[in-house]
Amino acid sequence: MPSRLNQERVIVEKLIEHLKTITENVQLGYSGTGLEKDIEIPAILVQLSSITEEQRQGAKAKFQIEFHISAVVKTNQDTTYNLIDLSRSIRELFSTGSRFTPEVRTVSISETQFDISPSNAHLSFADLQLQIEVIL
Repeated sequence: MPSRLNQERVIVEKLIEHLKTITENVQLGYSGTGLEKDIEIPAILVQLSSITEEQRQGAKAKFQIEFHISAVVKTNQDTTYNLIDLSRSIRELFSTGSRFTPEVRTVSISETQFDISPSNAHLSFADLQLQIEVIL
């Protein structure tokens, strides 16, 4: 039986794989700060925010896992539309009703916050929180 740490790792890997259906450039644990010249755009940046054990019954436990997800584009005249499209694609990906891994029970997504740079060639972001409930 795999350890819970390995199970949590599998959940993160499946999430990344799932997001790659939107764009191949999905990075785990990255901040967009200072990456204007180094990051391939468009990108989705994923940061693990928290893991909370909510309930335990024997060897199984219910966890809430929260991720901060940022859609990233370079600022230009189409930035607003590009960010709307990327954030909509992320929302739709998790609202299909199908699970991206069998351990997931529920998925919820926060409102999307937009941070659009006033300068061309800088990075602009659409940020959301993804919360999943899993049984491990």
